[in-house]
Amino acid sequence: MNTKTPVVVMVGCYLRQGRSLALDAAARSLQNEQGKQAVIVEGGPGTLTAPPGVELVQLAPGCVCCVGQLPLRVTVARMLRLVKPARLWIEISQAEHLPELLRQLDGPGFAGAIDLQDAPLNE
Repeated sequence: MNTKTPVVVMVGCYLRQGRSLALDAAARSLQNEQGKQAVIVEGGPGTLTAPPGVELVQLAPGCVCCVGQLPLRVTVARMLRLVKPARLWIEISQAEHLPELLRQLDGPGFAGAIDLQDAPLNE
């Protein structure tokens, strides 16, 4: 049976200070879920570290709607195929990119592979 990977997209407001909301949420999620957590962070200082059980990929800063679209899509596909996470967290640095990112993830390229979920409210 092929199950969809839950994917949570978040807008990071602390990335420039070296803190990732998605990494924090993934670390907390490890306590409740079995399996690896995966985090993709767009932008950020490049100095984030992941705790054990969390796979982290930091993308170069850039618009996920245009120049960063291909690297993001390739990274999502690679994480799903190679890491096979219990949950994938994606953190972007600008809220303006959120609608386009959700449209890309909800499109035919990832249909049947992911289940977009709302971000936890207790951040």
